[in-house]
Amino acid sequence: MDQLLKSFGIEWKILIWQVINFAVVFFILSRFLYKPLKKAIHDREKKISASLDAADKLKKKSKEMEDEFKQKMADQRKEIEEMHVKARAANEKLKSELRAQAEEESKRMITEAKTRAEEEKKEIMVTLESEVKMLAIALAGKVLEKEIDEAKEKELMKSAISALKSK
Repeated sequence: MDQLLKSFGIEWKILIWQVINFAVVFFILSRFLYKPLKKAIHDREKKISASLDAADKLKKKSKEMEDEFKQKMADQRKEIEEMHVKARAANEKLKSELRAQAEEESKRMITEAKTRAEEEKKEIMVTLESEVKMLAIALAGKVLEKEIDEAKEKELMKSAISALKSK
């Protein structure tokens, strides 16, 4: 076997030293380079994972805030619409109240005008009645003065009545 190894150009002593050197280098690299590098990579993975988790949380919070904002906007729109409807109703109510007041005032004014007209009519009738009485007395006086016959008296009465009607 020794010959076989020599035919390939391998020497035992060098091979053993190479294996020992490889083991020492492997031990040193694994102890001082591989473990710290592995730890750094692991720490980096944790940081990236934490950053991704934080980003997800921020994304969720952002989504929640957006939903909350949309809900508030919808509530405000609804509230504004309700206020608009209430304002329209109040406006219509005010219009109907003002219309009713105007109609009531109009009726009151018409009633007052009718009442005044009736009162004036009564006053005119009283005045007319007193004038008719005065004319009747004057007519009777004239009739007695002239001693007029009945036909003449009826004619004078008719003329007095027509004179009163023309006034």
